[in-house]
This record gives sequence, C-alpha cells and structure tokens, in this order.
Amino acid sequence: MDMTESNEDGGTSSQDLENLVLDDEPDTRLEQGMLSFNEAPGVHSQAGAHIKSWAKVPRGAIRQSPAMAANVTSSTVFVAPVLKFEVVSARTVDQENEKKHVAYTIMVRKDGAVLDPNPAVIERRYTDFLELYESLRREFPQLMAGVGFPKKVLLGNFAPGVISQRSASFESLLEYAASEQRLRDSPFLTEFLQGREQREARRWMEAERYDQAVPLLENNFRLLNKLHTDRHPAVMMALCRLVACSHADPTATASERYADLALCRYEAVSDADLLQFYVPLLQLCVRLWWTLGRDKRPLEARLSDLKRRGIKVDGCPSLLDALMAVDKRVD
Repeated sequence: MDMTESNEDGGTSSQDLENLVLDDEPDTRLEQGMLSFNEAPGVHSQAGAHIKSWAKVPRGAIRQSPAMAANVTSSTVFVAPVLKFEVVSARTVDQENEKKHVAYTIMVRKDGAVLDPNPAVIERRYTDFLELYESLRREFPQLMAGVGFPKKVLLGNFAPGVISQRSASFESLLEYAASEQRLRDSPFLTEFLQGREQREARRWMEAERYDQAVPLLENNFRLLNKLHTDRHPAVMMALCRLVACSHADPTATASERYADLALCRYEAVSDADLLQFYVPLLQLCVRLWWTLGRDKRPLEARLSDLKRRGIKVDGCPSLLDALMAVDKRVD
C-alpha cells in the first residue's frame, strides 16, 4: 500500500513535526494528570501522586550543571543518543490494601549531546523486576546467562544499603535488556514498561474519563519511542491510543499534533496488524481537520483511493473502539 503522501495541506515537515511533538513540546499533561494504579477509576493512589510530582522537575536540567551545558560544542552535537534507565528515588509504601514494600521510581531518558528534555517516568516494585528477570531468563537462557539479580531477603528490605544495591541492579538489568535486540523486542519488557499504565488508562477510557487516561498514554508513548524505532509496532500502537484518547478528551491540547504525527509515520508502515487502524485514523483526522478548519480533502481523497483498491472504508469502527476491542482480545 502506497502511503507516501506528506504535507498535503501545507503542514509542518516530517522532521519539524517529530521535533515539535517529541522534543519541543513540554510534558504539561503529566502535571495535570494522576498516574494512579488503582483497580477502580475515580480513586487516585499515593503512587500516582508521587509520579505526578516528577513533572515539576525541570526538563533537561536533571544532574546537568551550567558548566556541562556550556561545554556542548559543534563537535558534540552529533553524539548518538544513549538510552538510560535511572532509579531516581525509592519510597516505602505501607497501605492497608497491600503488603508493605519499596516502590522504585525509574526515569527513562535518551541523552545525546544534551540531556533528554522529556524523560518518561514509571514506578515499579521488587516483584515487578523479579518477574521481568525470570521471564527473560526463561525465554532467553543464553542471553541472560551472565545476568545477576538481587536475591530476596527475609529482613532488611527497607535498609538504605539494600535499596541502593537493588537500584543499581535494576538499572543494569534494564540497560542490558534494552541493548540486546531480542530482549528489547520481547513482550516481557514491553509489559514491564507500559502494562500497568496501559491497563489503568483503559479503565479510565471505559469510564469515559479521557482526561485521566491521556497523561498515562502520553508517558507510555514517550517511553516506548525512546526504546524502539519510530514505526515499531509497540510505538505505533501507543501513538494510536494517544491519538484516539486525546481526540475524545475535550480538554486535550495536543490532539492535532499527535494526529499529524501518526499520519506522517503511517506513510511508511506495512505491518498488517497496524494497517487495520489506518482507515479509522484517517476518518478521525477528517473529523478533526473539519473541526479545526483545516483542508480535509486530501484525507478524503486518500480514503476514496483505498476504497477503490478494495479496502473496507464504510462502516468501520472508530479508532478508539477498534483499539479497545484489540486490547480486550489480548486480555
């Protein structure tokens, strides 16, 4: 399927669009939402409030002194970005509805000549890391043969020394998994990085609380986009979820930008599982463009062309409904 049409209505160029959405756009939605991990929508957890607080950390200024920033020269501008996982805090969680444990906040950055201006943040506990480690070791025994993992201890789980040692091991595990192609593409790593937030977002979506789902989905998209190529299936699915949910949220401010980015990236997509969302995406953008006063005729022409090629266009579910149906089948 040829989808090499771009910039049809005088919009931004592909590279400018990528920069606008992924680099220049402040992560303001994270500050507005609550990343909570409760089963029932409507209640925010302490974990959500904690992760939300990281939105107040100045982007691109974490552990970077003025001298470091001033040291960026023309020779360092083209330094290849490096993916980094950093445990930036740990807190003790002691609530009535769950066993006392330590929650680790992991910041995911892709640093080049300067620090990543929009890091992603997740919070996980020891058992989450243990499940990831055991799943990878079971599926890829040779790749994981030399990878160690901190053992469970009966006493001292909350001692600063234990927490520090575990934090270092967790960082090493994630950076090693990200460095090996087969581990990086495994569903176990994807589940670890986004599964909890994605399920939380889906519960908000089912409750039609899209304003609460958008920050979770945006964080997932930014995280996966650092780990994989732009058109990797996991990245594209995360972007489609973000487009559909932000379009349904009347308070969202970046729905047009994410929709533009999704259209741009779909121009080079050939994965059959992803193409099932292309027509719903085009139809969403037709409605959105009409609302915004943009020229929707190129998108309508593209839909007509797809119909002439025998692709079903009429009677398709909305992008939101199509994604929700797929997620339910996976569960």
